[in-house]
Amino acid sequence: MILAFVREIVATIVTIWADRGARSTMLVGTLFLSIFYPQPYLSEVVRDMPVAVIDQDGSTLSRELIRRIDVADTIAVARFSSDLPSARTLFLKREVYGIVVVPPNFERDLLAGHPAPIAVFSDGSYFLLNSIMTSALSNAARSLGAEVQVGRLVASGVDPAQASAIVEPLRVTTIPLFNPTGGYASFVVPAVFVLILQQTLLMGIGNLKAGRRPTGWVSTLADALVYVGLYSLWAGVALALLPWLYRLPRIGDVAVMYAVAVPFLAAVTAMGFAISRLFRTKEGVIFSLLVLGMPLFFLSGISWPMESMPKALRAIALLVPSTTAVPALVRVNQMGADIREVATTIFVQLGLCLAYSTLAFAVERLKRKPFA
Repeated sequence: MILAFVREIVATIVTIWADRGARSTMLVGTLFLSIFYPQPYLSEVVRDMPVAVIDQDGSTLSRELIRRIDVADTIAVARFSSDLPSARTLFLKREVYGIVVVPPNFERDLLAGHPAPIAVFSDGSYFLLNSIMTSALSNAARSLGAEVQVGRLVASGVDPAQASAIVEPLRVTTIPLFNPTGGYASFVVPAVFVLILQQTLLMGIGNLKAGRRPTGWVSTLADALVYVGLYSLWAGVALALLPWLYRLPRIGDVAVMYAVAVPFLAAVTAMGFAISRLFRTKEGVIFSLLVLGMPLFFLSGISWPMESMPKALRAIALLVPSTTAVPALVRVNQMGADIREVATTIFVQLGLCLAYSTLAFAVERLKRKPFA
């Protein structure tokens, strides 16, 4: 019995290597996506985004405001324009990604205590660039305004320390705990790695199993063991080795990571078996998974909080192993969660594994059942 089981394991490994679709998906594709996907985001944050400035005031304070904007890490004053149409031309040519307009009488209004608005134009089609532009301008304007207020109070006889306390009674210091750089890669890449493991494993099982009759429970168990074992190695690469190489924040215990990853991979494997039983051809499985790739990304809670989704979508999302595995693995790897804090996720993954295994068995029984 043991010898037969070992032979089935060897046969499964040989089959994966011999099948071009499975080999390109489960071996080459997984490695390629895990290495290639983070490359555009390795700089973590946008720096020195070029902006154009229209200084209609030409005063000392307007130049000081422009200087404070320019010294920000995220944006850089690349061009000075005489009017809005010329700045707009630069914007449309993608030579700058934002426009700052300092209006006439800016210094006079500011020193007189009157509102001194600044016009800011940015690219709303890029949420990240728009957010960077707004944040940098707000910080520069707020610091300059506070300095002017403190100077006015000191000139009226208020002690400098007391003047600073009046202008800024509460000082807020932000300390990022689990994403020190505030970078995009540290936020999205660890979660996407989990989705890559899920998607390539499902596609690989579809290549190997769709349209083929099962060969018995020993063979099926051997297949599942090989798939989970292979992707446990990939989990170590994608969730531990690559974050270390890319210097992404990671403080979790590898043992706890595998305590979540192995049930997750078992659930995905069972889901793959169920899907391959529902489709007659591997092309149908691959096409369906490609179409569902983007919806699964949105349902995972990476791009939009699960709590803000409609209840129906949340219920559907819970049927996908990655929905609960992504936040659990992120909590373990990036936030140092222990086994007790992810125990619920482990039980959910085991439940999904049992449910999808039952579904695969039931579908196969229905296919074999003769109809009158």
